[in-house]
Amino acid sequence: MRNTEPHDRPLKSWRLILPLTLLLLASLACGGFQVRVTPTVTPPSTETPEAEPTATIELPTATVIQPAETVTPTVEVAPTAPPVAGLAVGGTAKISAGGGLNVRAKAAKNAKQVGKLNSGAVVTLTAGPTEADGFTWWEVDNGKDVKGWVATGPASDPWLKPEAPPPPSSGETASTGKLVNRPIVLGDRVRVTTQGNQVLTVREEAGLGAAASARVVKGTEFMVRGGPVRENEMLWWQLENDKVNGWAAEGQGEDRWLTPVE
Repeated sequence: MRNTEPHDRPLKSWRLILPLTLLLLASLACGGFQVRVTPTVTPPSTETPEAEPTATIELPTATVIQPAETVTPTVEVAPTAPPVAGLAVGGTAKISAGGGLNVRAKAAKNAKQVGKLNSGAVVTLTAGPTEADGFTWWEVDNGKDVKGWVATGPASDPWLKPEAPPPPSSGETASTGKLVNRPIVLGDRVRVTTQGNQVLTVREEAGLGAAASARVVKGTEFMVRGGPVRENEMLWWQLENDKVNGWAAEGQGEDRWLTPVE
């Protein structure tokens, strides 16, 4: 039996390992032992992902500023005071306003004040009436130092009241003629024949829509200078005397306001 020496054992081990090592190296060189990584495919998840909560941002409510409403100022027009019965050019009137009455240069509230008449003063009406600023105005003369325009005031409390009617006048001398019942013709002398204390309105033109130039009392006489003109279903005549010149209606229906004098 052969004795194996201890120093022989390493040699035999190398003889076994060496071929295996060479075989491994050859395999690596040929790629036989390449490590191939097979990718793992993960199937898509069928679960519906939870939606992330959306933050709700509350925006401040815008305040809509409406344009300012245009306000049209309302202009209040004072109603025109009705004329005071019995006042007529040439007649006299008494100041009845408790605190007296201002006299102005024109028929207007803002006209220059030219004087003041105390309550109870008697004046002569020299012109009018004129409508202005919601009042009826007359030109008055106290026969001394005050002459101008005054307002008659409200109908419930007039500031100017009739004192006496004017004497009949035709522009020359008072007529003593007799009234005749016939139609008026151009060139006639006529007399105002209104009923009771009614006055006759003389206007700047023929027609009820024309401005009044004067109001005259019963008995006043005129000369007929023009006409007739038919307006408002009435006959109008142009009248003239020493104080008044304008148009007046002959009458209406059975009422005769102008009558010829002979």
